[in-house]
Amino acid sequence: MTPDNYDVLVLGAGAAGLAAARELAASGRRVALIEARDRVGGRIHTVHVPGNGSVATVAVELGAEFIHGLPPNLWNLVNEAGLATLERSGARLRFERGELAERGTAAFQVLENLRTWLDAQAPEQDFSFADYLRIANIDADAAVQAGAYVEGFNAADQRLVSVRALVRQQRAEDAIEGDRVFHVTPGYDALPAYLAHQFCSLGGTLLLRRPVHTIRWARDSVVFEGRDLRGLEFSLRARCAVITLPLGVLQAGAVRFAPEPPLLAREARRLAMGNAARVTLLFREAVWPQGMSFLSIPDARPSTWWTPLPDATPMITAWTGGPAATELATPLDRALQTLARVVDRSVADLQARLVGVYTHDWRADPYSRGAYSYVVAGAIDAPEHLSQPIGETLYFAGEHTDVSGHWGTVHAALGTGLRAAKQLIGGGSGSA
Repeated sequence: MTPDNYDVLVLGAGAAGLAAARELAASGRRVALIEARDRVGGRIHTVHVPGNGSVATVAVELGAEFIHGLPPNLWNLVNEAGLATLERSGARLRFERGELAERGTAAFQVLENLRTWLDAQAPEQDFSFADYLRIANIDADAAVQAGAYVEGFNAADQRLVSVRALVRQQRAEDAIEGDRVFHVTPGYDALPAYLAHQFCSLGGTLLLRRPVHTIRWARDSVVFEGRDLRGLEFSLRARCAVITLPLGVLQAGAVRFAPEPPLLAREARRLAMGNAARVTLLFREAVWPQGMSFLSIPDARPSTWWTPLPDATPMITAWTGGPAATELATPLDRALQTLARVVDRSVADLQARLVGVYTHDWRADPYSRGAYSYVVAGAIDAPEHLSQPIGETLYFAGEHTDVSGHWGTVHAALGTGLRAAKQLIGGGSGSA
């Protein structure tokens, strides 16, 4: 088989791959963007379902959902694409001991205090968040709340996640007003669709349904080998490549490198891929308290809930992150049971009012193998190592290669894609 030849191959049409591919195509290079799925977006995955009442369709997010704060690279792209957005609003509630109340601040105070505590430690020391809670003698109730928040927000295991990474994340979020949350009104998938259109308009080649199983490389030569969804073999060649495979896929060895770069394998193993289970329920009418935006239920699974306020669509999402998500065998049943307890209705009554149920198992997805990455204690330098080119031939991007503290976000993925493209265009130095 004679390989098709390009200047650059980009593997993965998620946010990182799309950003890199567009930038490279704009530089005049002949670029092929290869994606195993039948769509672009990666872990941005929106389904558009029939609405009821005043809207014809409802955009349901099954993957990335929010714009967190005001990251310039993401907002520049949103504005360039002319996409409407809506800032989240509404009450943040907590359900405990059979009552609803305004959500407390104990977990956030523990995280705020973490910064001061860590500054007093030796610079080379790192700890897991669970170790911090123990060593710092955090009040038991506050420790439970803080641990649950860290696991839910970061899809992480508190026994593993690095406190140095959490502090870097906090500071990064503060710099972009990360406590503000926005929705892309037409659906988050409008963003990757726009990038894909731009890439193709610049002469790029988008190849969907092309799972790659082997990357053969030597200095100044890369060949992607795979088998498409019809079972037909394909081969693509270029001088260099940008690899945006999710961390879970790299760790699983689902795509074989020949030869395998030792640094890539070693550093990828030092990070962790988090798990999350989410179920979105669309009802005929809202069955939860009016004005509720976020809901925390500490003693339940799922423990975190949100509605689309100020959008009035009667939809609510149940979320479980970290180890608890792995243990959640029947997320829909558990979600209905938990919601029934909060709103004091029977499960049968909720089922009768239910219009649709939407979910996606990212852990079982062969092209993701998890929700998003997090930094394990002692591995704060791993993303920096993973962001370095190898032999000026293999370049890497994806939220797990972010060095700014924004791991697990769309704006981190976009930023790493642009960084990899600029490294390649500038002939960035690499390590063998």
